[in-house]
Amino acid sequence: MKNIITKAASLLIAAALAAPLAACSDKDSSSGSAGSIHSDEGNIAGSVLDDDVNVAQEDLPYGATIMQLTPENDGVPVITEFDYRFLSNEEGKKTAEYLSSLALKDVSLLEGSTYPPSLSTRLSREGSLTSQEFLNEEYELITSYTGGDFEFTYYLINNVLTEADTDFSSYDKLVLDSDPNAEITDRKYVEIECLYSLTSSDGSYSLTNRIGSDIALYVYTIDGGVYVLT
Repeated sequence: MKNIITKAASLLIAAALAAPLAACSDKDSSSGSAGSIHSDEGNIAGSVLDDDVNVAQEDLPYGATIMQLTPENDGVPVITEFDYRFLSNEEGKKTAEYLSSLALKDVSLLEGSTYPPSLSTRLSREGSLTSQEFLNEEYELITSYTGGDFEFTYYLINNVLTEADTDFSSYDKLVLDSDPNAEITDRKYVEIECLYSLTSSDGSYSLTNRIGSDIALYVYTIDGGVYVLT
């Protein structure tokens, strides 16, 4: 179910989520204001237009029309927000499932959101890891930034690039090396800000502020299915 919200409503949500960041600035000094959550040009909050500008919807920048997927209505693990003109409902859902697999160390979410041959190749290249071992390592990597055990609470997909905007050749090769018969019909590069809470304390934090950039993922349509490539 599509839950389409206005730009103003989206910014109010972001501000509400960012409020605990300001209150906990001693823990996360880079998150002192709501505006710091969306500071990059072209992201959701960075694309607000003046009220007197009259532009066709298809010509509006990314973030001008926003859709929100919720666990209650759409079955996503965490509330996920994106511009529905640039990303489909299924692409948003798979992105959320992959990210949540990392936070929950959930093998079923990982294997349900990634392209199986490419995941197998990735695990083999990293020392014949199992899916669970891969998730354990990714979780530990993220905790090196969060400072402790965490849970993702909100996903803000701040930007989406297509074949006209960036190069996908390395990920095309990854897919075709793992499955020469794979038919790739769509490619997207997505940048996501993950908000999270710590199990040891109250408050909401931005992983983007901790790392210094959004998490970047490649979302492909292969043989009719949508997958996140790792």
